[in-house]
Amino acid sequence: MHTSLPPRVVADALWLLTARSRGGQHWLHNATCDIQTVEIAGQSQPVSLLDGSNWQESYVASPRSTWLRYPRQEMLRGASPAKAQAIKLLSCPILGPLSTLFKASKLDQAAIIANHLVSTNLYADWSAGEISKTTDKLLSTYPQRPLMMRNICPQVNPELAASLLATGWQLLPSRMIYLCDPQQTSVWKHNHVKQDARLLDHPEVEVLTHEQLQMQDIAALQQLYRQLFIDKHSYLNPDFTAAFFELCLETQFLEMHALRWRGRLVGVLGIYVHHENGWLTTPLIGYDTSLPKELGLYRRLMALLLKTARDKKLKLHYSSGASQFKRARGGIPQLEYTAIQNRHLSTTAVQSTALFARLLRTFAPAILKKADGI
Repeated sequence: MHTSLPPRVVADALWLLTARSRGGQHWLHNATCDIQTVEIAGQSQPVSLLDGSNWQESYVASPRSTWLRYPRQEMLRGASPAKAQAIKLLSCPILGPLSTLFKASKLDQAAIIANHLVSTNLYADWSAGEISKTTDKLLSTYPQRPLMMRNICPQVNPELAASLLATGWQLLPSRMIYLCDPQQTSVWKHNHVKQDARLLDHPEVEVLTHEQLQMQDIAALQQLYRQLFIDKHSYLNPDFTAAFFELCLETQFLEMHALRWRGRLVGVLGIYVHHENGWLTTPLIGYDTSLPKELGLYRRLMALLLKTARDKKLKLHYSSGASQFKRARGGIPQLEYTAIQNRHLSTTAVQSTALFARLLRTFAPAILKKADGI
């Protein structure tokens, strides 16, 4: 694709134009949302809209999957049949009322702003004035829907978080994430980081750059991602389509890297770079889970991620999960929030959201810390 525009602008525009005409399912099998747009600070941003989510709806499109379905799946994952049955029985008295409360809040019908349907959206630090103007515009456009922004972390976007609070948005705890500054020499003193760096340099497994990957690799790359995030972890994770991988290879919507071993692809890493706010993350990572652990494929991929952040002089957003692994590699735990604006809705919706928010603020931080062993 030949153009004078910056690659990031081209990639985002193509993602957005296609999603507007074909819906979120063009990029994710499990995101049945419509995509519309809103302008923030002179740039078009996606707004994802769900009218009703099913049990397979990815958490990147469905708040119900984020707060209710995914935690339940995590509790059931790896449990014995007897333990799974016990969890189901014990969770019903809790999840039943929460589900009713959630429905009354209308949160699953939220207009989710600047949502690119990835695990971690990276934002510019929009000012309070920009947030206020955008909020007014969206309240007029979506009078029956709450407004929402995922992935709000004061340590990543301090001005944005402050702007949202200053303009009447609420911040609800959503997950524990891990942040790292690879420019700090202390990060590279961790024994695990040193060991992973040596492993990455070992020629047994070859690292392929974005330019070395071709369209005929898409099926293999997609399968590697699905092996880890869909088959091993959860069908509520983003299930990227072949079209999404093609977009990435064509436009660098994600900067793609791969691992090759004995002539075949065995690992994939998709890197999302936001130079404006100085952060980098990976919404897409996967490897051949059938191969021996001794190959250290996940360690190699994460070492490549850390090295890339250092080389680009950016901070690294490790996202969530694999908490012990990430802490051993310089990851600092931080709470991430979802921002909600619902002052325009009915009293029932506002009060239901307020109660749900109170429950989250009371219990979620401790639960998230305990789950991550903090």
